[in-house]
Amino acid sequence: MEQKGRIIIALANIDTATKLKSLLMQEGYDIIALCTSGNELIRSVMQYSPDLVLVGYKFRDMSLLDAYETLVDYTSFLAIVNEPYKSYIEEDTDIYCIGTKISNVLLTNAIDLIFQSKRRIKKLKERVEQLEHNLEDRKIIEKAKGLLMETSGLTENEAFRYMQKISMDSGKRMKDIASLIISEEQ
Repeated sequence: MEQKGRIIIALANIDTATKLKSLLMQEGYDIIALCTSGNELIRSVMQYSPDLVLVGYKFRDMSLLDAYETLVDYTSFLAIVNEPYKSYIEEDTDIYCIGTKISNVLLTNAIDLIFQSKRRIKKLKERVEQLEHNLEDRKIIEKAKGLLMETSGLTENEAFRYMQKISMDSGKRMKDIASLIISEEQ
C-alpha cells in the first residue's frame, strides 16, 4: 500500500497516541514518531520533517500554541481539542482543529483534506514561481527589444522578430538572446 503521508502523533496520553497510530497505519499513513512532550515534538519535527502533526492541546512542558510558534514554518497541525479551546486556537493560528469526540472516518477525512490542501498549495506555489520566471524573462526581452529599437532603428515588431530569428537559428531561448544583446550594449 502506498504511504499517504508522514505523521507525528503528539499527545500527552501515550495510550491514546498508540491507538491513533494503529488506526492511521491501517489507513496507509506513515507514523514516524510518537511524542508526549512539547520538547520531544519540536526535536522530532526538526529531525523527521513530517507532513502533519496530530496533536493535543497541552503537554506537561508546554501548550500547543508554544509548540506551534516554534514549528509553524516546518509542518501542518491537526489538533484534537475540547470545544472551548477550538475557537481559541483557530482564531490566531492556521491549525486545523477537530473535537475530542472523533470517529475513525472523521479523523481520516480531516487528515485527507489537510493533505489535499497542501498538494493544492504546492501546485499554486509552483505556478506562481513559473509566472514570476516568465515575467522576469519578459522584462529582459522587452529591455533588449528597446535597446535594438534605440541602437538599430528597428520597429518594435522588427526587433522582436530579429531576436526570435536568432533564437531559432541558434537553438537558444529568447531570454538568453535578449541577455546577450543587453550585455553587448553595456
